[in-house]
Amino acid sequence: MNIFIDAQPLLGAVSGISNYIRNLYDNLLNYNDNELILFFNRISKNVTLDKLPIKIRDNTQYYNSRYPYKIIRRMTTPNFLYNIPFDFFCEKESTIFHGTNFTHIPSTNKKTVITIHDLAYMIYPETTNEKIYRHHSNWVPYSAQQATKIIAVSSHTKNDIMNLLHVPEEKIEVIYLAAEARFRPIDKDAVHRVLNKYQLPDQYLLFVGTLEPRKNLICLLESFLLLNKNCNFPHKLVIVGAKGWKYNPIFEWVKNNGLEKKVIFTGFVEDEDLPAIYNGADVFLMPSLYEGFGLPILEAMQCGTPVIGSNNSSICEIIDTNGILLPHDDYEQWATNICTLLSNEEQKNGYKKLSLQRATNFSWKKTAHETKTLYEKMLN
Repeated sequence: MNIFIDAQPLLGAVSGISNYIRNLYDNLLNYNDNELILFFNRISKNVTLDKLPIKIRDNTQYYNSRYPYKIIRRMTTPNFLYNIPFDFFCEKESTIFHGTNFTHIPSTNKKTVITIHDLAYMIYPETTNEKIYRHHSNWVPYSAQQATKIIAVSSHTKNDIMNLLHVPEEKIEVIYLAAEARFRPIDKDAVHRVLNKYQLPDQYLLFVGTLEPRKNLICLLESFLLLNKNCNFPHKLVIVGAKGWKYNPIFEWVKNNGLEKKVIFTGFVEDEDLPAIYNGADVFLMPSLYEGFGLPILEAMQCGTPVIGSNNSSICEIIDTNGILLPHDDYEQWATNICTLLSNEEQKNGYKKLSLQRATNFSWKKTAHETKTLYEKMLN
């Protein structure tokens, strides 16, 4: 099989989707019966493989199409200009094209699969970046109809695809993501070296994710403020993540409520340092309004950190009964449950074990195997 994998996100900043592509590709390489070809759509520049965050092997193959699919998507709605098969100009004909980032690109034999990571732009449009909203509104429904198969990264996302994009159930396969193996319990000395590097305290609560409205950080901050008033503890709140969009109210809220010394925004954190930061936290918090999967939850659990998350979307699915689930808008419940967990060492240790137990259900090897099985099913 000639499997073309859309690797365009690898050319940008590190993101959840670029990590998905990298880990999927690295693990699919273990199967020698497929030819994996990285697909790019860079129009004016060349692609340099040795600058990509993937394992480069002697037989690594790639194809850069200069046909302006990306520009067409950015500038207009689906039309005949988009119908040119990408492999019409390629030496190798595509057996399967895998659109890893929501969108379909046509191929000669019309066998395509797309991965849909979430439908947040439809469910919470007010929390979505305008550029993403416009692009996804035009191209995700079209891609879902054109693709042979769709990968949903959770059962909740599968249900959203069925209900909102009106796709039949048999067209969708649920294939979970995973946390990388480097997310694991590590020794205290290694943790403290990283905490010192970022000037982080010994005791803290942790959130990891992009600073954007969908992450519901104002509610988390409300909980933290209540916690400071009603629960005697020294913990600070550490927020790790890049600025996304509509993030100014978060910083204004912290300032207006006098929490500048209790809330730490790390900004950019090197990927290699994240496992230590998860390990150092007493509790990981995910108060999102909606998640398609919620990879930071799994990363935290794989490090043995207790987790508290919103009882909505895929968050329930990932945490299951191995953590605490609460309404995303009930900050009093969040404050109470955090206080109880911090003051009860036995309960905290119990949730550490439950986190580690839950994490064993996910691996990139399993993700790759299930994806390869889907490729084979598409040909039969």
